[in-house]
Amino acid sequence: MYTKTKKLIKFVLRMPKEETSFFYFILESNENIAFYSTLDFEKGQAYRDIIVFTTPELLEYLNKILDHLGKKLHIETLNIQEISD
Repeated sequence: MYTKTKKLIKFVLRMPKEETSFFYFILESNENIAFYSTLDFEKGQAYRDIIVFTTPELLEYLNKILDHLGKKLHIETLNIQEISD
């Protein structure tokens, strides 16, 4: 568990600005799967970069959510890495 390993999986995702509200809604409705933040952006920018963190134990669940959403939304994965917190 995270409290022992202090490891997180970090995703950097990019999607059109108009699709982010639904993406946030889905993540929030699946409580405790992941936490996220929107990275800085320029006014008028058509896309948003979002950083998403999950634990290795919950990665499978987050991947299922992302795979399903990827059928409806335009999600580009910019980066995935394991980090130590």
